[in-house]
Parts: sequence; C-alpha cells; structure tokens
Amino acid sequence: MARAQKAVLIDAVTALHEQAGIHVARASAQLGLARSSYYRLAHDYQHYQPVERPIPHTDRSQPAALSETERRVIIDLLLAEENSDRSVVQTYWRSFDEGLVACSERTFYRVARSQNLTGDRRRTRRGGSNARPKPVVATAQVGQLWSWDITMLQGSRKQDRYLLYLAIDVFSRYPVAWRIEYAETTQMAVQMFLAAFEKYGVPLVLHADNGASMRSTGLLDALESAGVSASYSRPRVSDDNPFSESLFKTLKYDLSCPERFDDIGHAREWTEQFLHRYTNEHRHGGLSRHTPAAVFFGTAAAIRRHRQDRLDRIWTEHPERFRRRPQAPELPQLTGINIKHDLSQAG
Repeated sequence: MARAQKAVLIDAVTALHEQAGIHVARASAQLGLARSSYYRLAHDYQHYQPVERPIPHTDRSQPAALSETERRVIIDLLLAEENSDRSVVQTYWRSFDEGLVACSERTFYRVARSQNLTGDRRRTRRGGSNARPKPVVATAQVGQLWSWDITMLQGSRKQDRYLLYLAIDVFSRYPVAWRIEYAETTQMAVQMFLAAFEKYGVPLVLHADNGASMRSTGLLDALESAGVSASYSRPRVSDDNPFSESLFKTLKYDLSCPERFDDIGHAREWTEQFLHRYTNEHRHGGLSRHTPAAVFFGTAAAIRRHRQDRLDRIWTEHPERFRRRPQAPELPQLTGINIKHDLSQAG
C-alpha cells in the first residue's frame, strides 16, 4: 500500500473515531488498516521514515545493559565457594545487601541462566573424586548417538503394569528399537539392541540413565563387543537424558493414549501406531518441522528445497504479505546431551 493511500486511510480512521465515536480498532478494521499502523503513523506521519534494513533487537546497542565487568562479577559470585549451596535468589540478595551488585534480581538470574548455573546448585556429593561428571555428548548427524530408557504403561487393573523399552537416534529423534514386556531384564535389552544394530548399524555412543538394565554387565559386554561407548546420566539429575524423557511425555500426553490398556497386546498395538505417526507424520519442533523419518533417512534436504521453492513462488505473487523474503527453516544442526542450544526435544 502506497504512503499516500495510508495517509488517506489514517485521516479516515481519525474522522470515524473523533466524529462518529467509533473505536480505533473497529474503524481501522472497517477500512482495512492495521491498528498498529494507525497508532504508529497517525500522529507523526510526516516525519516517519521506514528503515530499509532494521537492526535486530539483539544486535542493537543497549545503554542499560550490564558491562562485561559487571557480568563477570555476577558469575564470580555465583561460583564462589560460600555461595555453592545457596540458590540464585539467596545469592543475589546477600550480594545486593553487601553492595556487590547493582542490577535487578531478574537480571542477576538471567546471567546465571546463561551460564547454566540455575536449578539445584547444592553439592550432593562431597569430596570431589567420587562425583560423577556431567555427561556431554554431541552429534551432528544420524547414527552417532542413541538414547534409551524404560517407562511404565498402566494396565486395566492396578497391579497390571507393562514396561516400554524405547531407544531413539538423538539427531533425528527416530525410534530405532522398542518392545513392551512384563518385566525389565538384561536379556531383553540385549536382544533389542542387537536386532537394532543389525538393522540400522552401530552408533558411536548409547546414552541412558542409571537403571539396573542400563548398567548391567550383560548389556555392557554386548555394547563393548559391538564397539559402542556407554554414556550415563548423573544420579538424581532428571534432565541428563532429555530426549528419551521428552518422547515418553509426548507419547503419554497424546490425545489417543489410553489411561489404561486392556492388556499387553493392546499396549503393543497402540504404541506401534503411535510411533508410526510420530515417525512419519509429526513435524518436530526440534527438527525444523521435519519428521524424524525425513531426517533419519536423509530426505529432509529435498523437503526443505521444496518448501523454499513454494515460499519463493508465494513471495513473487504476494510480496506485500511479508516484511522480508521468507526463508524455509534450516536443517537440523548440532545437538546432543547437555549441549547448550535452543531447541525442542519433544516438539
């Protein structure tokens, strides 16, 4: 829409509002002008000059932002020995009362979060030598890192419980192995993984929590024979195995998931149907809205090209609908266990 046309519309909206008593939002809607455009331009239209290449907010100079020295002071306070057993909030107010910081509680917390210093900061194990280090495993392609866990599904009676063994390829979220049984045994876990290795190949790392089957000698021997390194979560740290836990939540929160299964056959049938839908139909938030199957089998690049071609055609036909030329989401990049990034594990 040309500037002259907008000026006419702004005058018309003003007249309807001031003379006819019609609310600005309704008057703008009647005349096809966005309410935000009216408020932005109405009172200073002659002096407004749109910027051709606006600077993103994150890249602008923020006069109120903390200096690097101030950020370093906050980080040092959070890492100080005397604050190791204190929460971020407790650390902030003690430091504020002592005159060590000059920022808000929210800003202090934001710096702590950027350094992964939030959550339970207490030292659950003392002495250092026995503390288990944080598992950090990165993957940038299919087949490098698998994650697995076991969760419980409820049967028709209170005492009926079925155990879902489930392993996924972390980069693609593709389920590479699963089974539902009455009990958790090392033999069943070994059988499941040997079949998956034969079908999909052997990953470099298999990550799991600290369950009995995960740490059993039988499974460790099978992994060592196959050339797979075992990685484990820290005790009582729930987010060290986020991909498996997130998929379990997605499964159990699915609208079609029964609260109770009729029997183990029902549980197996429903889980097979769910995993088929999840794998082939679910556009995953952590995969740039590609399906796990598309990423796992390498068709995501072609799909992205198709998306971009379609966006280019829409842009050519209707450029007025976009602030800038639309771009299809990029293909998935680096991910992994305790890798700092912004992504959806469940999506």
